[in-house]
Amino acid sequence: MEEDANGWSVAICGLNCAKCDMFEASHGNEKLMEEIVEWFRKERNESVKPEQIRCEGCRGPLDAHWSSDCKMMLCAKEKGHRYCFQCDDFPCKILTDFASDGMSHHRQTVENLKAMKRMGLDAWIAEQEAGGKREFCP
Repeated sequence: MEEDANGWSVAICGLNCAKCDMFEASHGNEKLMEEIVEWFRKERNESVKPEQIRCEGCRGPLDAHWSSDCKMMLCAKEKGHRYCFQCDDFPCKILTDFASDGMSHHRQTVENLKAMKRMGLDAWIAEQEAGGKREFCP
């Protein structure tokens, strides 16, 4: 997993992969891994094996990615962008649909990316850390 300034792993869409449950579980958090497996069993009536919960983030190989069909990731890679804010179409329908899908941490993506574009990634991360906002993605 490629890290940005100060050890952050900022995804193409503006989320912090290092704070994602799937990412953390697949990088040694066994307690979280067990909770995710149990969540799938209870909430979705699906049997998921721990080895299926693997993710290296959107900059890692697709065969080790929880959402290998992520529309934002595939679009950015096709266009040669590292972040959605680098695109002439930003913010596009794909991103705004993602931000309004009902997941609380997804709502922040467009605003995060607008700020990153305006300030620069390193300055945005520094501001997040100075304000104690390191966990902008639960």
